[in-house]
Amino acid sequence: MIKLMIVDDESIIRKGIRTSIDWWALQVEIVGEARNGKQALELVEQLKPDIVLTDIRMPHMDGLEFAQQLKQQFPYIKIIILSGYDDFNYARKALKIGVTEYLMKPVGAEELTALVSRIGAEIAEEKRQNEKEQSNQFLMRENFPLIQRKWLNRLLKGETRINDAMLDKANQLRIPLDGPEYGVVVVDVDDFRLNTEHVSDREKELIHYSINNIVEEVFSSVFLCTACHSDFDNINVLLNANMQNKHRIMECCNEAQRCIARYMKLSVTIGVGNYVSQLSEIQESYRQAVYAMQCKVYRGKGQIIAYHEVESEIQGESSKRAVLLPSEDEKELLEYLSTMDKEKIDELLENRFTQFAQSFVSYENIKNISLKWVILAIAHLEQMGIDLSGSKQLVLNPYTEIEKYETTDDIQRWLGGLFTLFIDSIAAYKNVRYKNIVSVAIKYIQEHYSEEIRLEDISAQVFVTPNYFSRIFKEETGQHFTEWLNKYRVEKAKILLKDVSAKIYEVAERVGYNDYKYFTHIFKKATGLTPKEYRNQL
Repeated sequence: MIKLMIVDDESIIRKGIRTSIDWWALQVEIVGEARNGKQALELVEQLKPDIVLTDIRMPHMDGLEFAQQLKQQFPYIKIIILSGYDDFNYARKALKIGVTEYLMKPVGAEELTALVSRIGAEIAEEKRQNEKEQSNQFLMRENFPLIQRKWLNRLLKGETRINDAMLDKANQLRIPLDGPEYGVVVVDVDDFRLNTEHVSDREKELIHYSINNIVEEVFSSVFLCTACHSDFDNINVLLNANMQNKHRIMECCNEAQRCIARYMKLSVTIGVGNYVSQLSEIQESYRQAVYAMQCKVYRGKGQIIAYHEVESEIQGESSKRAVLLPSEDEKELLEYLSTMDKEKIDELLENRFTQFAQSFVSYENIKNISLKWVILAIAHLEQMGIDLSGSKQLVLNPYTEIEKYETTDDIQRWLGGLFTLFIDSIAAYKNVRYKNIVSVAIKYIQEHYSEEIRLEDISAQVFVTPNYFSRIFKEETGQHFTEWLNKYRVEKAKILLKDVSAKIYEVAERVGYNDYKYFTHIFKKATGLTPKEYRNQL
C-alpha cells in the first residue's frame, strides 16, 4: 500500500479529498491529516508517508516552507502542491525545492486519481529497485571475499584483459593496481592435505582465512597488496612495489612465516616471483612464484624460495644431464616386485629420487612418474591373480593419496611403504596358493600311489611347471617330492606286510614299485630293515 498524507488548513477540503476518491482501489492508504506545515512535520516522522498532498497557503508554515523542510529531512517523499494562486513564482520555487507536482485548484477527482496512480507506480518501482539494490549490496558484502578471490585469481592466471573497465572493477573490489611494479608471492601450508585429512571443510576454510589475514596484514605494512585464497590450497599475494619498498619482500616473507608459526603452529613454504613492470605481465610473476613454491619438492618444507635462485639452478643443471624416462625403470621395478626383493626396490627408488632432486624435476612430473609406477604395480599384481580389494591398506585412490605429499622424501617414503604392502600381499597370496597346490598334489598321490607317478605327472595335475612345483613342495613340506612319495609308499607297504600271505614282490607292486630290488633299497633306507626282516620282526 502507498501511504498518503493530506495537509490543508480547511477541514472541508481535507474531507473532500479523503471521500471523493476510492483510495483503497488505488492501493493507497490515507495515514493522516494536518492543518498546517508545522503540524505536518511533527506527524511525518511518525507516519512515514510516501506522498504528501499539501496546500500552499496555510498559517504558521505555508506549503513551500513545509515542502522545503520536508525534502531536506525526507528526500524520498513525493510532494504534490495544490494552489489556488496562478503565480509563476510559486511554481518555480516549488520545482526548485523538488516538489513532484504543482496543481492549480480546483482539482478534479479524475485528475488527482490519475496523478496519484502514476506517482504510486513510480514509488512502487523505486521501492523494488531499492530492495534489489539492497539485496545486491547484501550479496556483495556476503560474497565479497569470494568475488574478490575469483577476480584476482583470473588476473594472476592471465584470463583478464587489461583495460579501463578492468581497472574500475579492481577499484570496486578494493584491489590496488597502482604499481609501478608488480610481484606475486605464493604461500603454501606444508602437509596441509595430510594434516587436514579428517578435518571438516569449515575448519579448513577457517585455517585459510586466518593465514590469509596474517599474510595480508604483514605485507600491507610495507606494500599496497591484496591476499586471497587460490583455487588450490595456497594463499596468493599481489604486490604493488616501488623503489622504496621492493627490496623488503624477503623481510615480509620471513615475518609472515614467523607469525604463522607462532599463532597458527603451522609451517609454510613461500614462493616469490620476479617483479614485472607491466600489469599485463603479472601472470609471469605468478607462474614463477608457483614454480618456486613447488621447488620444495626437493628443497624441503618451511623454505622461502625466490624464483631467480632456482632459475639459475635449473638452467645450470639442465645443460649437464637429461632425466631418464621412467620406462627404463619399469621393467626392473616389476621384476623386483615379482621376486619380492624389497631391498632392490628401495635401492631403485633411492637412485631415482636422488636424480629427481639433482635434475630439478618439477613436482608435477615427479607425481606423474610415481603414479605410473603405482598403477603398473597394481596391474601387475592383478595379472598375478592377487585380489587387492580385500586389503584395507591397499584400497586407495593413488591420485588422491599422492596429493598429501609435498617433497621428494615424502613421496619416496609413501612409495616405499606402498611397495612393502604390495610385497606382503604377494607373499600372502603365494602362501595360500602353495598350500592349495601342495594339498591337491598330496591328495592325488594318496589316490594314485600304487601307480607310476613322475614329477611331470603331478605338476601337470596342479597346472604348474615341474621346477616350480618341486620348489614350492619342498618349501611347504620340508621334503623333496620323491623323498615324500617314497616315505608315503613305505608306510603303505608296512601295513601290507602284516598280511603274511602276501608275497613281498606283490607288496612292492601294490605300492608302486615294479622293481623288487629298488623297493627293498628304498624300504631299508627308510626303516633300517629289509621288507623280509621287517615282516619277521612283526
